[in-house]
Amino acid sequence: MQQPELHLPTLMFIASIVMAATGTIMGFFGLSQRVYRGFWSWTAAMWLATFGALAYLFSARWPFALALGNAMLLAWPVLIVVGLRRFYSRDRAAAPGMVDASLYALCLCVWLVLWLTEHPRPVRGLAMAANLTLLHGYAAWLIARLPQLPRSRALKALFTVMLLQALVPVPRIAYALTHWSEAAHAPTLLLVPGTVIPTLVAMLFTVYLCLLLTYERTEGDLRETQRRLRVLADMDMLTQVPNRRHFEEQAQALLQSPASAVLMLFDIDHFKAINDSFGHARGDEALRVVARCTHETLRSRDCLGRIGGDEFAALLSGATVDDALLVADRVSRTVEERYGKAGVVPLSLSFGIVQIEPGETLHEAMQRADIALYQAKRQGRARAVSALHGEEHTTIFGESRPLGLAGGPA
Repeated sequence: MQQPELHLPTLMFIASIVMAATGTIMGFFGLSQRVYRGFWSWTAAMWLATFGALAYLFSARWPFALALGNAMLLAWPVLIVVGLRRFYSRDRAAAPGMVDASLYALCLCVWLVLWLTEHPRPVRGLAMAANLTLLHGYAAWLIARLPQLPRSRALKALFTVMLLQALVPVPRIAYALTHWSEAAHAPTLLLVPGTVIPTLVAMLFTVYLCLLLTYERTEGDLRETQRRLRVLADMDMLTQVPNRRHFEEQAQALLQSPASAVLMLFDIDHFKAINDSFGHARGDEALRVVARCTHETLRSRDCLGRIGGDEFAALLSGATVDDALLVADRVSRTVEERYGKAGVVPLSLSFGIVQIEPGETLHEAMQRADIALYQAKRQGRARAVSALHGEEHTTIFGESRPLGLAGGPA
């Protein structure tokens, strides 16, 4: 028994309703949510395809409706490309935008010439199918050349859809060319349900992928915003080193290791005088120089932070007090040399250094280091003083070493 064929006008009517509903959803989404450049081009593509399907329904009564419907249908892949150009406006496309309009105009003109010269319907159908294959293939090629393709699942799926839309008519075009006498007696050979249904499904899936591209961009922007907020929360913007809270987080994690650790607390000598005499801009530059020189001297496994004002802290993992004294001297020399080249007053640092004892908390170690730093100030500044645990939690000062270019050889 022969299978009943789908009624093409009914199919186009249903397709129009589905596409109109999809276009309405896209419009509502665009008006109620944040969208990016290119979204409205994709919405326009859906509505043009909707009106194109409706125009086919009236082509039997009004022949010009067929030309109008084909013009709208041919615009579908072009508008998808235009939307992608705007969506990825920061990236240079593989072909200029003029190519989109020129290729669309060429395909439309070819079909209109055949229609106006009253060529047989199989010829016009063959030309229309070839035009759609060309435009969808061009869209797939442009998508394949986008730099974001390897990182976007939606873009990969959109490329696949466009490629399939370009390939679907190819077997029917080949069959029509090799069986022309049969095609002449089957004018709907290139517009049968087997072609219309995959095209409709591909269009609806393309709309979903355009929405998914918008979601991917929104998700990416949200991740970038979170990253920037995390940087603002963790970093000192002036010196570009961790702030006190983030330094303490890093130091606590570092202290979980069984390796020995040394804490250095240091600040700039006479920092207030620098601000008062040379201005806050010069004081800010001094802070940046100290942070940069210290960061360059420390190892990657050490951590550095700005505690507040002109005070910094560094935790050296797997180090001893002697190691820390050498580091302090190198930092002081580098700061003096680099800051002295700017033609301003010499810059010196004072250090309080403690070996963190087993079971000692970071807070307790910072208190001892602060006492050692205060002792370095009392002894004349530009020096490093180490502090040891005494009996009954008293502090005993260990080695005191002058630092910098005036402190003797390193």
